[in-house]
Amino acid sequence: MKKRVAALLIASVIMSMAAGCTGKKDTKNSSKKNKTGEDPVSEITLDVPTVKRENGKQAVFELSAKSGTEMTDEELKKAYSEFIFGLMKECAQEANGENVLISSDSILLALEMTAAGADGETLSQMMNTMVPGAGNEAALQFGEQRMNALKNESLQVANSVWLNEDKTENIYEDYLDYVQKHFDAGVSVLPFNQSGADMINSWVEAKTKDRIHDLINNLDGQGLMVLVNAITFDGTWKTGYEDYQVNTNVFTNGKGDRSTQMFLSSTESMYLSNSEAKGFLKEYDDGKYAFMTILPNDESIDINEFMADMTADEYWEFWESMDASADVYTMMPEFKTEYSVTLSNILQDMGMTDAFDADKADFSNMANSSPYISTVIHKTFIEVDRNGTKAAAATAVMVEDACVAEPEPVREVYCDRPYAYAIVDMETGLPVFLGTVENV
Repeated sequence: MKKRVAALLIASVIMSMAAGCTGKKDTKNSSKKNKTGEDPVSEITLDVPTVKRENGKQAVFELSAKSGTEMTDEELKKAYSEFIFGLMKECAQEANGENVLISSDSILLALEMTAAGADGETLSQMMNTMVPGAGNEAALQFGEQRMNALKNESLQVANSVWLNEDKTENIYEDYLDYVQKHFDAGVSVLPFNQSGADMINSWVEAKTKDRIHDLINNLDGQGLMVLVNAITFDGTWKTGYEDYQVNTNVFTNGKGDRSTQMFLSSTESMYLSNSEAKGFLKEYDDGKYAFMTILPNDESIDINEFMADMTADEYWEFWESMDASADVYTMMPEFKTEYSVTLSNILQDMGMTDAFDADKADFSNMANSSPYISTVIHKTFIEVDRNGTKAAAATAVMVEDACVAEPEPVREVYCDRPYAYAIVDMETGLPVFLGTVENV
């Protein structure tokens, strides 16, 4: 049989919890003391070998590299972009005139840590939703490689797994070993009540530099674990804005309302366009990431409707249109926005159904009980100003038990009306953050 999380390993963490932690909801909010950037609870490091089942069935992380359809790196990238724009479509359709901002990478990493404990049709649905057409092993490897490729001095990634102290005996130790080894996830044990939720929220605040708050409202005592990803981006413009390039101008939102805002003006070298939109790239000083705008040619179109209709192929057409043959004069407002969405229904609509079904979910590589995903929560933050961009995202997976245009001599992209934007990985073209500015 698989090894369980040993009680001795977790005793020191449990003993540090407040008295009266019974796994029931606590109606009193505990204070959040950690504002120093340190982890709010101790993390356990389980360094154990992967243990095969005695019945010969292999765990997901032991699948043959030949499983599924073999795809090139380019094909995997394009497949993953289908997931990105599928998410954007669902979120933009429900925007109701508000700004939208998602980090598909945060969602990907939280779900891939969860999928490492899945099997059968549940695993296949999860992988095929996130990386359509790829085999299970290739899709899991893509998530790990994507995480490692994202990291640099501007972008930080943190993962964590939080176990219900009353249910650790159900959780397979080799599953925890896998998420620690492949996703650098810290594993912690805590009471599933309000104090436990506060600890998770404190961790998220620390990892996102106090940009994402209250990711978890509460923890149900019946919950098994919570898997959390946090991504934080701090980008300084490669070429900053001088004082004379920062001025007031009028922004007109999707309803036609006008407001005076601070605008950033500059001359950039990289222009993008297709038959539907135009935009520009402005690089950050790390050389890896850039800010991209997508401004529809039709001034009357709703920006969220525009992005809901954008396909992955149309995005790649836009990205590949990069043209540096002439300068482009640009203008965009300084802005700050926060966004929150529950992804459970969205992911089910995209094909990830069994994982949310208590009767059908197969997470038999995670625990010897009957886990299923109850909720997926996603929160984001972005602030764009004359100095650069601050952004953050956090995703929590709650697991419960069932019991090209011709060159133009002069170009202009004035984002003084609703537009879309992305923080893109210049090496792959994939957006790390993708959003809309309906209001500023």
